[in-house]
Amino acid sequence: MRNNQNLAIGVLTMTAVVLFVGTVLSTTGSNNEALAIGQLDRGGDYILLTGQFTENHELLYITDAAARRLNVYSYETSTRQFVMWDSVDLTRMPGSGQ
Repeated sequence: MRNNQNLAIGVLTMTAVVLFVGTVLSTTGSNNEALAIGQLDRGGDYILLTGQFTENHELLYITDAAARRLNVYSYETSTRQFVMWDSVDLTRMPGSGQ
């Protein structure tokens, strides 16, 4: 009975050590910063693209192909809201074919 308890305690201790070391190794030295620079996605009439404005600010470009409009947004961390920076009518751009 005593040997079975010692074996169980030993196995649980080794498991705890392995899990602890794995946690320490996975969290040290890694940068948990999320970046989405240059990501592109399409959905229906919309094209979304991310871009970096400064080191600390990224922009979201949303093109509405049906309305032929490009909107540029920035995320304000202080207010936790998207703020529209600019809106461009794409039919007025050179080479738009209009």
